[in-house]
Amino acid sequence: MPALTGSTPSAVPALALNRTHPCLDSTPVEWVKGLAPTGDAWSEDDLVERAVSAPALLAKAIDVLGLPATAWAVEASDRAVRRIHDREVAARFPAPSTGRDRQASEAAFLSLMIGLALDDPIHAADQIPEDLDAITKAASRQGIPLDVLLNRVWGIHTVTRDELVAALQQQVGPMNAEGLQVVSVAMFDYANAFAHRVAEVYEQERKASRGRRAEEQQRIIAAVVEGGVPPERSVLDVRWDGGHCFAVGWIAQRGYIADAESTVSDYANRVAVAIRAERVIVLEGEGAVQLWWNASGPLAADAAAALEGVRRPEWLRLAVGPDGLGLEGFRDSVRGSRLAERVARLPEAAERGLWRFDEVGHLALLAEDRAGAAWFVRRELGALAGPGPRMAEIRDTVRLYLGTGNSRVAVAKALHLAPNTVAYRVGQANELLGRTVGDRAQQVLLALQLAHALPGLLG
Repeated sequence: MPALTGSTPSAVPALALNRTHPCLDSTPVEWVKGLAPTGDAWSEDDLVERAVSAPALLAKAIDVLGLPATAWAVEASDRAVRRIHDREVAARFPAPSTGRDRQASEAAFLSLMIGLALDDPIHAADQIPEDLDAITKAASRQGIPLDVLLNRVWGIHTVTRDELVAALQQQVGPMNAEGLQVVSVAMFDYANAFAHRVAEVYEQERKASRGRRAEEQQRIIAAVVEGGVPPERSVLDVRWDGGHCFAVGWIAQRGYIADAESTVSDYANRVAVAIRAERVIVLEGEGAVQLWWNASGPLAADAAAALEGVRRPEWLRLAVGPDGLGLEGFRDSVRGSRLAERVARLPEAAERGLWRFDEVGHLALLAEDRAGAAWFVRRELGALAGPGPRMAEIRDTVRLYLGTGNSRVAVAKALHLAPNTVAYRVGQANELLGRTVGDRAQQVLLALQLAHALPGLLG
């Protein structure tokens, strides 16, 4: 077996204390070297067999601390991990499925002991073992909550601190309380740095895991939209045979928006209540977010229209597909949201927060040819395409009039007007067109819808 011992002993003076004749003039730097495991002395073979740290760290510990103190640290760390594990099991906390928590604790404790022996515990706090990152990421992937992980860190810290202070007290006696306080403070600083590193790496892994999960979800969605069969088990916990409503959102505001992610999530959950969805999936991507509401059965009637009644963040723009049922309903909703988005993102698009496929989806193909769409609007509307707020009022009135099957009452209710006012405006439109709005009604309605959604086409 290759020796673990370094090439030369540490440059720190060898002032390890005799366990029966303590030297009260010594310092905490030297005290830790007087520690030794319980029972018989350990050989290097014993250390290799019982320790779980990397060989390089063990070699450095032997070089600085000596073999007995290194063995004591390994033994004390193992006891602490076992005690905290037993408490977690008794409290029904999520327990680790591997022994990697012991590896992290042992490596951290050895690093701290080395820092104490070199009289540089602050430097030790900067030397958190690299293995900690991989161990923390594994805990995150196992689903162990961060608070449980941090409780474990502080629990093990408390047990090892008590063991170290008690062991040192046996050597130096109660007269060295100030020196023991130095050791306790150094351990706290190290544990604090350790916990901060755990929280930081855990959050990084959580974000990375979410990114990987989102990529897999996106891949499944794309395959299903293209006609593929949904996998029986996947990262998407949805009912494919149930109700669906899909939307694409984006931020229409420059600069930083505080808590944008949680605000979108809150909005998605409020919509879910309004349309009776049982599941909400929020997928973030480059410059956009996708929202998917799903239920075991049909969603609330006209769910896409119901989104109009849910308060939405002012900076969030949303293109909503038609709600549907089953696989084909899901595909329709996704495709519809993308068509609505295509219209909403055009430079000529009106400033509005919500774009529904049922209102603008049919305009997407016409809007692909902007010059052709502008020509169509001017040709069909003639003088009705003129500028000014008065002309805009007439266009909106006629658009709703034709869209409701020529119902003056429905338009009056929608615009809060008298039916006679609606009739008057329709009459004005007839004069501007040089014919009745009912003549080529479909073409006129389409031109009015284009002008309403894309006012830039009016020139």
